[in-house]
Amino acid sequence: MKPSQRMHGLVQHINAVAQQLGLDMLTVKKEYIFRTWVTISAPLTYAVFGVYWGFLEARRHWLEGIKSSIMLGGLVSGSAKLLTILLRHTPIRDLLHFIIKISVDYEQRGVDFIHALNFGIDRVYKIQRIIFVGYSITFLIMLLMPLVLLFYKGIRITVMPYEIPGLSIDSNIGYGLTYLQHTIPEVVGGIGFYLGDMLVLLALNQIQTFADIFQLKATALNDALEHKEHSRYVCNVGEYKDFNIQALLMDLINWHQLFVDYCELVEKIYDNLIAAQVFAASVSIVICLCVNLNEFDLISAIFFLVSAYSMSVYCIVGTQIEFAYDQVYQTVSCLSWHELSCEQRKLYMMMLQRAQNMKIIILLGITPLSLGTALQASELDFCFGNLLAKNNI
Repeated sequence: MKPSQRMHGLVQHINAVAQQLGLDMLTVKKEYIFRTWVTISAPLTYAVFGVYWGFLEARRHWLEGIKSSIMLGGLVSGSAKLLTILLRHTPIRDLLHFIIKISVDYEQRGVDFIHALNFGIDRVYKIQRIIFVGYSITFLIMLLMPLVLLFYKGIRITVMPYEIPGLSIDSNIGYGLTYLQHTIPEVVGGIGFYLGDMLVLLALNQIQTFADIFQLKATALNDALEHKEHSRYVCNVGEYKDFNIQALLMDLINWHQLFVDYCELVEKIYDNLIAAQVFAASVSIVICLCVNLNEFDLISAIFFLVSAYSMSVYCIVGTQIEFAYDQVYQTVSCLSWHELSCEQRKLYMMMLQRAQNMKIIILLGITPLSLGTALQASELDFCFGNLLAKNNI
């Protein structure tokens, strides 16, 4: 398959997932159908029942109040993803079409560009499989474990960490209705987490693909500059060969400008979503650690894995983007710029200056999106959770 066909299939897959939630990402006009309102109601119902139940539990004991808020981070990150999709539907749609257009244009420029595009798509599919398997396993366990414990041990636990006022889980009808109500936000949340992550990580991974394309263009320019240098030893006096350097240089500069604009656009669209995802996951890790260091709780242990898993994926991709920025800078620095004319060197210096000052993704203006941030957050989470548990607040 051509890279454009593969990318189109990937975008269609993401849109098919969005349509399950009533959120068509490729439509020109956003429409609110029944499934859209069900999706919107999922975080609202959890916020209402969860906060109310958490307040009641906290009055009995602090640990019970914390148990009821273990999915608060999921509520924050899920709401951020939903609001981003609803409020920034048009720029996200345009971004998806632009990604497909780049694949269509550059697959016609030779085998090297096809290989770069396919390599980038393979990266996205690899991340897609990791996310899909991770979310599928954890959310299925959260849905099925209460039923397993009920049938085999007679223990009644809820899927979500709250009970509905007026419905007692000690009765069969009350437990059944509670389980059905919990299933709706659980399923909507699982699909929504997967959709939001795929939209963000698809956009972020294209930065690496664009960096690879930039390197191919820079290699073509460097070859022309080296040919120009070697031609001086074989050409007659007064003979001049251009080697199409001006066109190659302008093509490289234009692509670098597109690269910079794309990075800024992605950050503008998804900055709040990424920050909410990482910080909400960090808060969830603290809460789950605090609960499990006092006594083992199955739901919080599973959600701990979900939170740590999602935060790690984002931070690892952030580190790869930093490597892509370094790759672009190293590529610009290694050009045979001494073979350029005076006017061409001025253009080259402008590109080099921009490559030196690439704007990395900063979470709420505090810390960069990188693996180092994930390690620091994990260390702080463990220390804080351990402190709360030992001191018993």
